[in-house]
Amino acid sequence: MAWTRLSARAVLLWIFSAVFVCSVAWSSPTEVVLYNFCQLGGCADGDGPNGELVFDAAGSLYGTTLYGGAKAGGTVFELSSGQSGWTETVLYSFCSLPSCTDGQTPSGPLTFDSLGNIYGTTEYGGEYGAGTVYELSPSGSGRAETVLYSFCPFPCIANPIAGVTIDKSGNLFGPAYYDDIFELSPSGGTWTETTLYEVGDNTAAGVSFDAAGNLFGVGNWDGGTYPGGYVFELSPSGGGWQLSVPYVFNKNKAGKYADGYDPFSTPVFDKAGNLYATTLYNPADGSIVGGTAFKLTPGRKKWGFKLLHTFTGKKGDGDLPLGPLVVDGSGNVYGTTSYGGSGASCDGGTGCGIVYELSPTGGAYTETILWTFAWANGAHPMSGVILDKAGNLYGTTYLGGTADGGNGTVFEVIP
Repeated sequence: MAWTRLSARAVLLWIFSAVFVCSVAWSSPTEVVLYNFCQLGGCADGDGPNGELVFDAAGSLYGTTLYGGAKAGGTVFELSSGQSGWTETVLYSFCSLPSCTDGQTPSGPLTFDSLGNIYGTTEYGGEYGAGTVYELSPSGSGRAETVLYSFCPFPCIANPIAGVTIDKSGNLFGPAYYDDIFELSPSGGTWTETTLYEVGDNTAAGVSFDAAGNLFGVGNWDGGTYPGGYVFELSPSGGGWQLSVPYVFNKNKAGKYADGYDPFSTPVFDKAGNLYATTLYNPADGSIVGGTAFKLTPGRKKWGFKLLHTFTGKKGDGDLPLGPLVVDGSGNVYGTTSYGGSGASCDGGTGCGIVYELSPTGGAYTETILWTFAWANGAHPMSGVILDKAGNLYGTTYLGGTADGGNGTVFEVIP
């Protein structure tokens, strides 16, 4: 892998080079690789999946790859389950138009509306080369792409990398990598962009609605007001949006960020309205490794903070959680870390990454490592996992797999 094929600004993409086999930390769960990318010449089937998967009503999985496809600009793909296993179909290959005006390097999760249309973002391409929001609509037996909005270069907002979320009226919301939270509203066949809020610095996390229609996200690397990062809330108010900050990551009396530093994942909610997310680092011990998983509970005057787990990257534990969490009906929390894990290492000792479960036990949370990745069954999950109705977990790894070059996998973990 060469550094030149990664975004210079996207922290979530890294250089990986070693190929080896890691040992599995727990024997009871089972991992199945559903698809290995780059099986076709030129990686026409996709290369480098990095966003969360999404199910449709029929149980098919959808996702994106940063690279590959017919024109090497990335893909949107579908995995369908049948009697002979899972079959991959490339729904769209980016850079199919001159100068990649249809978009390039799709990143982040996809979003479905009630009519079956798919929405997503590309980091690059579009009319100005600074990224797009696109729609894939059913068309015959395939999908037709429409660029809904092309972002303009800096100092305009640019480079959306975290996908979009949709409200009940069909408006789309998301972050641009350079600071801003945007809204796209449909009107008369066109889409109008409105900037809602300037986060403070680069953000790779998406935004999420709570049950009341408030929009939540995280800000990181703000060296001014919130040097350790923060969680923000945007509430509809008088035709606009009112900002509040439920939680700020600050230093403790010892001068350390004991709760974590640099919140990095898209917030998610459970049925009770509690918010869950991760931080990229945990420099409480003076290092910049590890990361944390945390929970915010709404209260009358302020949100309560609970540290669910501190990752260490040691003794088989994970390191650098990038993707969002998912919560089941019993309050168990699931996620991935992009590095860490036991056994022989990827990349000179850092590990291939893990899938983990955090279970509530007497007011605390207990970590169980469900799977430790090896190169052959995937390496370095940059996104989170999703749950099916049976409690099985599905996700992607950015690298690894058995196809030539190890260009990523789609996997299932059966606890």
